[in-house]
Amino acid sequence: MPAPCLVVVASKHGHTRRIADRIAAVLGRSGIDAEVVDVAGAGALEVDGRALVVAGGSIHAGRHDRLLVRWLRARAAALERVPLGVFSASLSAGDREGPGAEEAETLLRALLEDAGVRPDRATTVAGALQYRAYGWLTRRLMRRIARGKGLPTDPSQDVELTDWAAVDAFAASLADLVAAGRAATAPDVPRALA
Repeated sequence: MPAPCLVVVASKHGHTRRIADRIAAVLGRSGIDAEVVDVAGAGALEVDGRALVVAGGSIHAGRHDRLLVRWLRARAAALERVPLGVFSASLSAGDREGPGAEEAETLLRALLEDAGVRPDRATTVAGALQYRAYGWLTRRLMRRIARGKGLPTDPSQDVELTDWAAVDAFAASLADLVAAGRAATAPDVPRALA
C-alpha cells in the first residue's frame, strides 16, 4: 500500500496553507489519505512510494519561496516516478482575463523550470490580501499594489480572492490521477469476480 499522499507547502502568512489543507480535504473525501507538511519540515520526507505528491507556494516579490524551489529540485528525479501536482498562489492569478493571469502563469513556469520538474497537473490560484497578518512595511506595499489592481485597500480587513471551486476542481483532477494509477497497478481480476 502506498504511503499517504504528500502535500508540501510554502506559506508565508497562512493562506497558501489553507489552500493546501483544502486540497488534502478533497483528496480525503475521495478516499485518499494525504498529509500536509510545511516545506521547512519536509526535508527528510521521501517521495518514492507515494501515490501522489503535491507542492505549492505563494509568490512574494515576484518569486516563489527558495525552500520550495530547493525541495523540488533536490527530488526532481524521484518526482518523475510519482504523480505530481503543483500550485502557485498569487494576487495576479485573480486577474483571470487580464495581464495578471499571464504573469501568474509565467511565474509558475519559472518555478517549474528552476526546480527542474514536470508535473502531471499544475495550476495558478488566486491568493489573499492578509493585511492583518502583514507588518507595517508589507502592509503599505500591499496596499499600493492592491490600489494599482483595483482591489480593496482597507488594512483592517483581509481580502480573500481564492476561487475555492477551482481549487476543488484541481484537487479532484489529482484524485483522478491517483485513481488511474491504482487502476493501472491493480492486479488482474477475473471478470466473474469483478
